[in-house]
Amino acid sequence: MGRQRWRTRVAFLWLGMAMLAMSAAAGTLSWSRLGRLEEAPGPQPAVAALAAHPTDPNVLYVGTWLTTAGANLIYRSADGGKSWAPAASGLPTNLPANSGVNDLTLHPADPDVLYVALQRRGVWRSEDGGASWHNVNEGALAADENVVALVIDPAPPHTLYALSDDGLNVLDDNGPWRAMNRGLPPAARTVYNDIALDPTDPGTAYIATNPDGLYRTGNGGRLWRSKNDQLPGASLNVQGVTVTAGGEIFVSMRGAGLLRSSNDGQTWSSSQTGITFTNTLFGTVSAPVFDPADPQVALVTNSDGVFRSSDGGQTWARFTDGLSVMAVVTSLSFAPAREGVALVGTAVSGVWAAAEEVPDPPDPPARLLFMPMIRR
Repeated sequence: MGRQRWRTRVAFLWLGMAMLAMSAAAGTLSWSRLGRLEEAPGPQPAVAALAAHPTDPNVLYVGTWLTTAGANLIYRSADGGKSWAPAASGLPTNLPANSGVNDLTLHPADPDVLYVALQRRGVWRSEDGGASWHNVNEGALAADENVVALVIDPAPPHTLYALSDDGLNVLDDNGPWRAMNRGLPPAARTVYNDIALDPTDPGTAYIATNPDGLYRTGNGGRLWRSKNDQLPGASLNVQGVTVTAGGEIFVSMRGAGLLRSSNDGQTWSSSQTGITFTNTLFGTVSAPVFDPADPQVALVTNSDGVFRSSDGGQTWARFTDGLSVMAVVTSLSFAPAREGVALVGTAVSGVWAAAEEVPDPPDPPARLLFMPMIRR
C-alpha cells in the first residue's frame, strides 16, 4: 500500500510538471518593433518589400518608397533587424518623392545576388549583398519600365520573371531578356498586378490582372490562357496570386475576397473565414504569404490589420498582439533562417517581427514540492 501511494504521488508530480512545461512551450505570438531604418525622429520610410536571407538569420533587406526626406531605396540589416544601414549604392538618386521600390527578391542559388524593381526605372541587380547595384534592363526593358513584380524560378537556369505595366519579360542565366506575352490581354486594356510560380509543376505560372482576371501558363510563359471560367462576379479584378508548396492556388479578388483552388483553377471556394472588412471594401485583402518552414501557417493583411492562418489558409484569426494601432501594414514576409518568425513592413513605423514568446517555466506549486520517502 505504501508503494502504491508513493507511485501515485510521483505520477502526480510528473503530471503537474508536464502541464507546466506544455503551458510554457506553447508561448504566445506577439509583434515587436525592430530597429529604426532612419535614426531621425518621426515617420520612417514606407516599407514596400521585405526579403530575408535563407540561411543567415541576421541578414534582412528592406525596399522602401521615398516618403521621408532621408529615405534610401534599400536598407540592409546584419543583426536581425536591430540596426539598419543604407544599401543603395548605384541605384538612381533622382526618383521623385513617394516613389521607389516595387519588389525585391533574392536569387535562390546565391542569396548575395538580389534583384530590385524600381517604379519606372526597370530592374537592377546586386551581386554583393546590396553593397552595389547595376541596371539590367539591357535595352530590352525601357529605361522607364514600371516593373511591378519579380519572381525567380528556384530550378536552373533560374529564370527571372519581371511583370510590368507592359506585360511579362523573362531573363535566365543563359541569355538576354525575352518577351512572353502570347495569350495575355493587351497592356492597353489591362492592369498587370501580380505573378506566382507553381513550385510543384515546373514551367507553370499565374498572372493576376484587372479586369481580365487570372491567366495560366504551363510552358514557362510561351503561351498563356485565361483561367476565369469559375471565378465569381462580372468584374475580374484579381489583385494578387499565391501558389502554395502543395500546389494550391490562392487569389485575392476585389469584391469577392480570398479564393482558393486545389485543381488548377477549375473550381474555386471562398477561403476567408475570420477575415474582417470593417475598415475597407468587402473582399479587399492581400494574397497570402506562407511560412516556408510550416505550410499550414500563412499571413494576409488589409485595412483591418494582419490575419494569421494555422490550417493552410482555410480559416483566419486577427493577429495584432503587440502591433501598434498606428502601424499600417504594407508588406508581409517570413524569415526562413529564423523558424516561426514573421515580418511586416509598415507605412510609417518601420519593420516589425513576430515570434513565439516562450516564458521561463514557473516553479511548481508549493504543494508539489516534495520528495517521496523511500522505505527500505
